[in-house]
Amino acid sequence: MLSSLLPRFPAVAARVAAHGVRPLSTAPPPKLRIMHSHTHDPVFNLATEEWIFRSLTPDSHVLFLWRNDRTVVIGRNQNPWKECHVQLMEEDGITLARRRSGGGAVYQDLGNTCFTFLSPGDQYSKDNNTQILLNALSRHGIAAEASGRNDLVVTGRKFSGSAFKVARDRAFHHGTLMLSVDKANM
Repeated sequence: MLSSLLPRFPAVAARVAAHGVRPLSTAPPPKLRIMHSHTHDPVFNLATEEWIFRSLTPDSHVLFLWRNDRTVVIGRNQNPWKECHVQLMEEDGITLARRRSGGGAVYQDLGNTCFTFLSPGDQYSKDNNTQILLNALSRHGIAAEASGRNDLVVTGRKFSGSAFKVARDRAFHHGTLMLSVDKANM
């Protein structure tokens, strides 16, 4: 997918190559891609997510995985001065970034893994995506379950939230998996 998209966006192609976002496999099936970002720049990773979303051919499925350095990501309609301690974040070197979907503010660092499922609009299923996550966690001995609207919990404690974006012919479901987040910064 990445190689098929890059010729249409040469400036982005150069930045993607420079920051190390590459498919996990060099020869993935034609309609399914798993991509992993090797940069921890939250602004770049969110921009890459949006770029993949806008460039996705309508019959493709992509799972994009990445981790961010210390940042607070807010939803598209949130006011950062109401949601965050902006001055304290600046003093502590924590990045503030906005995603294109809704949802609440979330603190991220290298102990947090971000995921995005991108799919054709007519094949989009939040439930299927959630089941993929639950199955993967189960294979690693984590007995998680879906709870509430968009959360994953272990023993009743939330460790993952997600948000969604739907366009005319495509959709995405993205979220976080808090694995070993530095709680002192939250």
